[in-house]
Amino acid sequence: MIKKLNRAFVFALALTSVLAGCISIDVNEAEVKAEIAPTPSSLIGSWDVSLFSQANSEPSKTQFVVSEVTAGTFKGTFYGSEIQNGRYIVKGNDLIFAGRTSDQSGTYWHSGRIRNNSLIQGQTLSDGRNFLMAWSAKRN
Repeated sequence: MIKKLNRAFVFALALTSVLAGCISIDVNEAEVKAEIAPTPSSLIGSWDVSLFSQANSEPSKTQFVVSEVTAGTFKGTFYGSEIQNGRYIVKGNDLIFAGRTSDQSGTYWHSGRIRNNSLIQGQTLSDGRNFLMAWSAKRN
């Protein structure tokens, strides 16, 4: 009789564990946990940039290249110009960065965030040419 109770108890415990596991799975939660927090070195490399100057036109293309990352800073080029004062922070699953470049028309302020170590969503502000442009980049 005790053996039958023990078997019944073990079976009930196993069934409860299986059902509890099924009930507690949250698909959306699993997707969020699947994101990989970026490391600063994930910024290093060459990125293909699509610049969206107008809503209904094809994006123009350029390169964003990061050559070096140190504690809170980075070096590289954007649109062929050297990035000055490049800075970054890691916040949750985002690496957030900013820096500036310049040419004959003035200074350009660039910022963005890299998600899942593979996609950048960014924006560039130009005081000299009076525009704010959205852009995205994928690792080259």
